[in-house]
Amino acid sequence: MNAQEIIGLNTKWYRYQNNISQEQFAVKTGLKLSYVSRIECGRINLTCNTIDLIVKTFKIKYENLFNEKTALKAKKLPPKINLYTR
Repeated sequence: MNAQEIIGLNTKWYRYQNNISQEQFAVKTGLKLSYVSRIECGRINLTCNTIDLIVKTFKIKYENLFNEKTALKAKKLPPKINLYTR
């Protein structure tokens, strides 16, 4: 895995841990939904400002966003949270 994939998967992991959808995360951060989706798929070369935003939104340490073990767990998560079935 490269850094983009690790950050993307960890973003997904912490979004799931906070029980929020991609749409809710986009609103909370001010990012576009399509951008959030591309982050989680590891297709975006993030700026330091965006990394800061993700870390602050989830109230995590920077090293958590780069944790490969957590990223591997995130690979097993389904693509989206369906909030309407809860």
